[in-house]
Amino acid sequence: MTPTLWLIGALLALMAEFMSGTFYLLVIAVALAAGGVASLLGGSEALCWTLASLGGIAGVVAVSRWRKRQPPVALPNDATLDDPDIGQLVRVISRIDKQNLRVHYRGTEWQARAQDASALAPGDSAAIAGRDGNVLLLTTPQQESR
Repeated sequence: MTPTLWLIGALLALMAEFMSGTFYLLVIAVALAAGGVASLLGGSEALCWTLASLGGIAGVVAVSRWRKRQPPVALPNDATLDDPDIGQLVRVISRIDKQNLRVHYRGTEWQARAQDASALAPGDSAAIAGRDGNVLLLTTPQQESR
C-alpha cells in the first residue's frame, strides 16, 4: 500500500472520530498514520501492517484501561431546563418517610422527595424543583426562603 492510502485511511478515521467522539477511532487513526509514516520511510508492507496492527491493539487496550479508571461523569439534567413542571405547586397528601412524600399533582398522586419532608404536613403546598425519573423533587418552605 502506498503512503497516500495509509494517510487517507488515517484521515477518514480521524473525521469519523470527530463525528462520534470516541477515543477508539482516534487510536485507529494514529495507528494508520504510523503505518503511513513507515511506508513513507520505505518500510516493507509487512512492517507497515505490523506497526499499524500493534499500534491499534496497544492503543485500544490503553484507552479501554484509561476509561475504566475514570470516575463516572454525572451528566447535567438538561431536561429540567425545559421541564414545564418546575415551579408548579403540588399538594402534600402524606409523608412516607423522612424524605419521601405522596403528593397530588395534575389530577393524580405522585411520589415526591424533599430534603426535609418533615417540614411538610398533609395539605401543605410545595414547589417542584426538578425530577429524578418519575419522582418529583420538591423545595420545602425553609429551602425557598434561603
